[in-house]
Amino acid sequence: MATTTPSQTTSSDTIPLPSIADPLPRPTPDSTPSSTVSSDNEHARMGRASLPSRPKLSSRHASSTNIVPLTHPSVEIRHEAYPPDDARAMSPRRSSEETAKIGQETRVAVQEHARVLQSGLSALAERIETVKADHDKLEKQNVALQDYIGGLTRSMSSTSIKAKK
Repeated sequence: MATTTPSQTTSSDTIPLPSIADPLPRPTPDSTPSSTVSSDNEHARMGRASLPSRPKLSSRHASSTNIVPLTHPSVEIRHEAYPPDDARAMSPRRSSEETAKIGQETRVAVQEHARVLQSGLSALAERIETVKADHDKLEKQNVALQDYIGGLTRSMSSTSIKAKK
């Protein structure tokens, strides 16, 4: 028998509240503890008795899929005949004209997609060339600026040395 926690009872009530862990019906306040224990045991025995017993593990078969090859003698393939207007008789296969048409449409779509990708790639290549040219220009300007700053620094240092003498 499960017991109740203080959070399941209130100070004014003495009736225990059911918990999720104990789904069995609770005894009423007028029942005695000994009758409660016996009724719980009887209920548990009745519940177990009503369930079918499982066979022992050694006598049970595996629940995995049994794979049997089509050439096995116990396999028989039934070919049923359906009327021509029955949906089961309609072949999902396409004619050679349909497959050629689908192939041509796919080929055209792939070629168009390749053209779009190629144009995007050439636009990227042009942009890369532009960025490289701008980078080279900035590098040349950076070298010129460094030379100019170096010249100014040398002239200032030579001027300050002459002034100290």
